[in-house]
Amino acid sequence: MPTGAPPGRYRVLLGNRPYLRVLSAGLGSVMGSSISTVCLVWIVYEGTRSALDVGALATSFVVASIAFSVFGGTWVDRFDRRRLMIGADLARAAALTVVVVTLLLGGLNLPVLFAANFVVGAFTTVFSPAEQSLLPALVPPAQIPDANGLVSSSRSALRFVGASIAGGFIVTVGATAGVALNALTFLVSAALLVGLSVPETRRARPAARSRSYLKDVRDGFGWLWKARGFFQLTVSATFFNFCSSLIGTFAVVFATLVLHGNALVFAFLLAAEVVGAGLGSLLVGPTHALRRAGRAWVVPYGAASGAVAILLAFFPSVPLALAAFFAFGLLAGYAGTAWLTAAQLLVPTEMQGRYFGVDNLGSIAILPLAQIGGALLISGVGVGAAYQAVAVFWLLSGLAFLVPRSLWNLGYPGVGGRDPYREATPLETE
Repeated sequence: MPTGAPPGRYRVLLGNRPYLRVLSAGLGSVMGSSISTVCLVWIVYEGTRSALDVGALATSFVVASIAFSVFGGTWVDRFDRRRLMIGADLARAAALTVVVVTLLLGGLNLPVLFAANFVVGAFTTVFSPAEQSLLPALVPPAQIPDANGLVSSSRSALRFVGASIAGGFIVTVGATAGVALNALTFLVSAALLVGLSVPETRRARPAARSRSYLKDVRDGFGWLWKARGFFQLTVSATFFNFCSSLIGTFAVVFATLVLHGNALVFAFLLAAEVVGAGLGSLLVGPTHALRRAGRAWVVPYGAASGAVAILLAFFPSVPLALAAFFAFGLLAGYAGTAWLTAAQLLVPTEMQGRYFGVDNLGSIAILPLAQIGGALLISGVGVGAAYQAVAVFWLLSGLAFLVPRSLWNLGYPGVGGRDPYREATPLETE
């Protein structure tokens, strides 16, 4: 628990049964996913020794996210969010089961892996905005910063455990078993959500299905365009996510060729990142980051992360790389939780699914360029030089996004004297 946090802050949240059920539903699947992600990357890289194939694996997930983000977000506003989450868990479990069967019976089959990863990405794009939009219905507004922090930090702790043991998992029971575990954890998550009860007075009213589906989609884009601070945040995320994705996607190549490490070094880099993310997310509530939500996003995830990337790229060593990945996680965890809390409090409830969907589209649309373009860049100039180039770009783009003033607080009304932890005033757009 971070210093300065009231002793009962998290005990109150854990006593909230609907919230606890959602929290628990994600823990097992996150644990399985952290192992499965490392295992899939290692399966592809070990089988092909191709950075391009590693990039294609990641791109298959991102392309699905791009394709389904807006439509998935609109479904969240039109249908029962809990049922959408259950369906998404079942679909993801089925996709990974196909991967396991294929690996066991036929060995490495890249088209099957890419297709399954596409399915997982598509339904994760439905699950995530549904979960993010459902949480404000389970806890009072004053507890939302800590609720988000607890979700993020607890999942980061399990990602740390999963990433830490993934390397050992690969050399003992095998990488395929890690994928099978993730399929099982998705089923457990679905089972927990079946019994979830959302308080009637806090349920979001679904959009009228008699309305045009495409009109609902257009309304989502229109709202974000008018909400200047949130729009600028989405644009900034395009740049920051590009840099973060390129470094993260090819960490296996960097660890192998630059750091001269093995699967354990790669796994420990990922573990350091998730530990940092867990700690960073817990700091949002105690530091009252919501009063400066925009700056709490753009400074850590922009300029500060760019500076860390400079150190990693130009002074590579295993100890410094571990510290750098920890810092990446810390800064991203803090920035992401500050943004999510502001969005849950400021974006109208009936618009949240579409906002999260449109934001997801805008902030990740460039990721295939990071993954495929990054693979081509690494093939041409080497992973060390590629990391140096993206580090400089990250720092410069972070400094550039310090200029827009609308991005500084996202229009949060608490700056004018209201209590940002006790009011959920809709954002006034221009």
